[in-house]
Amino acid sequence: MALLRVLAIAAVVFMITRWLRRSLSGPRRTSPSGKPWWDSATKTGDRAKPKLKTLNFQRNPHEVLGLERGASAEAIEAAYNELLAQNSPESVADMSEDIQALARRNTDEIVEAYTALSKDKN
Repeated sequence: MALLRVLAIAAVVFMITRWLRRSLSGPRRTSPSGKPWWDSATKTGDRAKPKLKTLNFQRNPHEVLGLERGASAEAIEAAYNELLAQNSPESVADMSEDIQALARRNTDEIVEAYTALSKDKN
């Protein structure tokens, strides 16, 4: 009997504290549609999620080719050819689309770095 009294008191205290938290917390949160926030969470498939943006940080052309500043034209050419052979999209043609896209991005970055450094040498 004493256990039932303790459980009943605990339930009443729980309900009162819950009510106080809700009443003192201010206005209820709602989603942009005006529905309570817990209703909108179940229907996230209704609209498309925004895609993440990819940040493009410009790297130093010397860093991309793995060269020191002031490298000769021959060293630039050798590093360019070696990196193109390593990062060729044709070498990963049988792999997943993500790996192929990464190889294409690396190749584009290598070509841009080589172009920038070869312009400086001319």
